[in-house]
Amino acid sequence: MGTTDTSPIFILVGLAILFGILVMVVTAFLGPRKPSPEKLAPYECGIQEIEAPKRRFPVKYLLTGMLFIAFDIEIVSFYPLAVMLRQLQLFGLIELLVFLVILMVGYVYVWRKGAFSWE
Repeated sequence: MGTTDTSPIFILVGLAILFGILVMVVTAFLGPRKPSPEKLAPYECGIQEIEAPKRRFPVKYLLTGMLFIAFDIEIVSFYPLAVMLRQLQLFGLIELLVFLVILMVGYVYVWRKGAFSWE
């Protein structure tokens, strides 16, 4: 195994940070500075609110969506293990089973907490 030179990675990270700082500084100096009550007011689809909502909007869909993304990302982690399973042999199988048990514990916990019910 040869040594790897990591200096290009550090140079790229440094350039990305410098670019972000440069953009923030340039926009702070060159951006428009004419605040008005209309510009400082929160923007809600361009429509003034007629009356306050009678009840809170349920956000169960948001929780379900976040759980879907979290479990979906974890499921994608199975692919590298499946590809390397023959080379990893018993160790890979044990790692896969441990990962699956941890994933199932989280799934059962969320299920018991009622995150999947829409009531």
